[in-house]
Amino acid sequence: MPETGANKSAASAAAELGSKSTRAAAELDTAMNEAKAARHDLEADLRALREDVARLGETMASLAQARANALDEAVHRNPWSAVVAALCIGFCFGVRARL
Repeated sequence: MPETGANKSAASAAAELGSKSTRAAAELDTAMNEAKAARHDLEADLRALREDVARLGETMASLAQARANALDEAVHRNPWSAVVAALCIGFCFGVRARL
């Protein structure tokens, strides 16, 4: 039975649709692979950033501890200087609060 014009156009439309869907599937696979690679890179960057922040926190904590120890030592050597300094700072805060 010979194909009519309607059958030919339906067959060619189906073939074209199949070709387009195959191409779309390939493009989707490519996009998914690129997204997975980008996600992997972002996760690696995030891990590195977390490690850097942890190291920075440790560094800041050790610096704060060293300064606290130095201040404690200075207060023990000169207690009256510390009292006068605290009194002056308190006075300045009081004056500022009234303004």
